[in-house]
Amino acid sequence: MNVLTSLKSHRTLMHFFFAGTLALLICLFPVIAESGQGNDLFASGNQAYAEGKYDEAISYYKAVMEQEGYSASLLYNMANAYYQKKNIGQAILNYERALYLDPKNADIQANLSLARKDFGLIPEPAPMWQTAFNLLNLNWWTLLASGALGAFSFLYLIRGIRPRFLTGSSFKVIATVCLLFFIVSGTGIFVQYGNMSRGVVTRNGTHLLVSPFDSAASSSSIKDGKVVQMARIYKDYVLVKGPNGKSGWIQKDAIEPIVPSS
Repeated sequence: MNVLTSLKSHRTLMHFFFAGTLALLICLFPVIAESGQGNDLFASGNQAYAEGKYDEAISYYKAVMEQEGYSASLLYNMANAYYQKKNIGQAILNYERALYLDPKNADIQANLSLARKDFGLIPEPAPMWQTAFNLLNLNWWTLLASGALGAFSFLYLIRGIRPRFLTGSSFKVIATVCLLFFIVSGTGIFVQYGNMSRGVVTRNGTHLLVSPFDSAASSSSIKDGKVVQMARIYKDYVLVKGPNGKSGWIQKDAIEPIVPSS
């Protein structure tokens, strides 16, 4: 009886296992199919780009984005298509977005620099220390800060449980290194958090207004493709600040954030 009971239990477990596996595969199948469809659309976009059909390529890339979200390679290819169309604002915007996702990518850096040069948008050089903190994005700096803080806390926890653990200078050296990593990562978070408010002017012939109203006077114009800080929003207008110190209000639909909200 014990053997029969064991066999029945084993068969029941196997039935549950196969049923669960089948249910999981059924749930995953739409995701896998959708991913495959996204790859086909991406390949179609690349083919259209190679044939010089840039509007068609952009349509394919946007379809991929709607299905799978943002990726550095997708944004990079889309930026290249906009660059070929001489759409300054969208080209710079998508290069900047791609670079945010993959800060060390040499191809994205090179094409962004080339586009800025061709469109007369040479930016003022950032301070050396800020350039170093732009090598990683906000997610990576947050991860490093969490790791450093976790290692520091774990070190003191173990020291409290086992006082003889890492006695002498070893404990101080490791604790100091963890603390320094946390401080550096925290600075990186601060720098990248400031980058979250950057935007790119995407409309040609945009004027800086002295106030957020349709009847407001224009103080100056700002070129599309220009990267600015988005200070605040009032109704349909955004207060922007350029690196040259100029500030003013522009219409909300004339600018897009480099780091989109969704």
